[in-house]
Amino acid sequence: MKIITWADLLREEEHNFFEKGTTVSIGSFDGPHKGHFAIFNKILEFSHQNKTLSGLITFEKPVSSIKQGNSYKGDISTLEERLEIFKKVGFDFVLVIHFDEKFKQIEGNDFFRILKDKLNLKCIVEGEDFCCGHNGSFAKPQIQAFCEENNINSFFVELVKEDGKRISSTMIRELLAEKNIDKAERLLGY
Repeated sequence: MKIITWADLLREEEHNFFEKGTTVSIGSFDGPHKGHFAIFNKILEFSHQNKTLSGLITFEKPVSSIKQGNSYKGDISTLEERLEIFKKVGFDFVLVIHFDEKFKQIEGNDFFRILKDKLNLKCIVEGEDFCCGHNGSFAKPQIQAFCEENNINSFFVELVKEDGKRISSTMIRELLAEKNIDKAERLLGY
């Protein structure tokens, strides 16, 4: 599995590695859980059928750790642990982004244009509640419109739920804080 940084991606003019095109998802994927694996499976399925590279775009630290500040309950997994899981799942590459003030200002449309141009983006797979870009203003409708205009496939995976609630890293962090290890492990799926 190839690991690329955002800075490297922006610096390089040509990426022969991405010549076949890519199928990706964007997210922190902290403590990859059953909801993430639903996305991972769709990426691998589309990638295999369409002969593209499969990849994830993730962050050095979970974005929620930056947004929540002092109220953040801690990471479920380190970047190294997440990368090991991604490798075991079978991804071809992972793009790792340092989420700082400069990156935080990028508009969603500009971010997707970079992904299209630099990664030769052919397909994006996200959860149906995904949003990105400055102030989270680039969500499912904007992503679908961008993809339609640029001949890129987009899939929005239905949220995976437990007891009627969306499985999320936040939910798992709360379970761990309550020392409910069994349920946290069940939601992680490993």
